[in-house]
Amino acid sequence: MFFILLLVNVAVFGYFTYRDQGLANIKPQRPPVNAGRIRLVNPADVPAPTDKPGAAAPKLACMEWSGFKPEEIAQAQQALDKLALGDKLTRPKVDEYWLYISPQKNKKEAEKKLEELVGLGIEDGRLVEDAGKWRWAISFAAHPSEEAAIVRLNQLKEKGLKSAKILKRDAPGNAFSILQADEKLSAELNQLKAAYAGTELKEIECKTP
Repeated sequence: MFFILLLVNVAVFGYFTYRDQGLANIKPQRPPVNAGRIRLVNPADVPAPTDKPGAAAPKLACMEWSGFKPEEIAQAQQALDKLALGDKLTRPKVDEYWLYISPQKNKKEAEKKLEELVGLGIEDGRLVEDAGKWRWAISFAAHPSEEAAIVRLNQLKEKGLKSAKILKRDAPGNAFSILQADEKLSAELNQLKAAYAGTELKEIECKTP
């Protein structure tokens, strides 16, 4: 009887041991992978997270400040330079018609020419002393139109001056253009404008380079 019970216990022990080992060797089944839906993503193409999703970009505008008197241009330029606008600030060029007498050989000859002009009753000539191709030329006023320059040229001829000429050239206008102005910059420009009566600050169309 003892041996029978021993055999039964051995058989039961072996059964449960074999069953536990079999269950341990069974791997859980995973759902099949759909290879057609797998896509590799370049990290550079993943958009960076934003602190404020959906926040609108600040409104930028192009502005024009115009209507200055000739004596105000330099002062306004200095005021704008303090804003450190860099490439945002431009001064559009305009055509002008310059009335002049060709450069003389030297300063002495140029001053002698000025004396001759005074003798003819012409006193608005100015000596160009800046270094460059026009040094020692005699300069008269520049005019915004060719017609106005011709009128003055004819007046000089009537007084006996035959050597004066007209040259069309580009010159800085009496206006400033400000690009990509945000609300803060627009407010600063309006504050500057208050010091220059008669000038106009307005939004203009931004021109594509």
